[in-house]
Amino acid sequence: MSVEKERWERAQEYERSYWTMRENQIATGVTSDLAWYQWRADQLVQTLRESGHAHLTHGTETVLEVGSGPVGIVSFFPAAVRIAVDPLAGFFNRNAALTVARGSGVSYLQAKGEELPVRDGRCRLVMLENCIDHVQDIDALMTEITRVLTGDGLLYLTVNCRTRLGFRVHRLLSRLEFDTGHPHTFTSKRVRELLSEYHFRTAFFHVASYREALRKDLGAGSRRSTVKGVLGVSEFLISAVGVLER
Repeated sequence: MSVEKERWERAQEYERSYWTMRENQIATGVTSDLAWYQWRADQLVQTLRESGHAHLTHGTETVLEVGSGPVGIVSFFPAAVRIAVDPLAGFFNRNAALTVARGSGVSYLQAKGEELPVRDGRCRLVMLENCIDHVQDIDALMTEITRVLTGDGLLYLTVNCRTRLGFRVHRLLSRLEFDTGHPHTFTSKRVRELLSEYHFRTAFFHVASYREALRKDLGAGSRRSTVKGVLGVSEFLISAVGVLER
């Protein structure tokens, strides 16, 4: 599952534009800072504890977040070694408003998820927080993740998904670049299949409500949201924890 380099580069340019807008909004007080990452990190800690993996929250492991954005949930996750990788890391580093919320002691590295600058078997936990639909080559990414994980390491994956109909419609919209920022699209079934293909045993799998997502889009009052609802491409979040079984 891959797209051509030129298509991915246009998606990255879309990301730069989005984060430039966020930077301006934060600087002018139009929107809040990026404390959202702390909330998501707390949710991940709770999920790991409830799924029987509390040992990964004791602050003694090496963890990696791929596609961390300017801060990343890794910035607030308890770990001995914390690594964040993003192809736009250099861009983020030049924008103080986007990085002020970073926690201390995190190594922020500029790289693609398909070419992780991490040695084999170093990490006990890899995080993919709603970024797998932005990458160029999903199979290359998953191969790299399994390479850097320990034999019993965990993958935490979230991604906005769609129904089977929404998947078909959004895939067409993505190819036509009406949605420039998301080269890929997923259903819950595709997420499960991807985890299984790369030898992850599912330890946790939560599917948010499509009906609730549709209701919000149709009631949001914006043209974009209404069109999403009418076309059936309203997205709902899937969260999963997979245990690598080599």
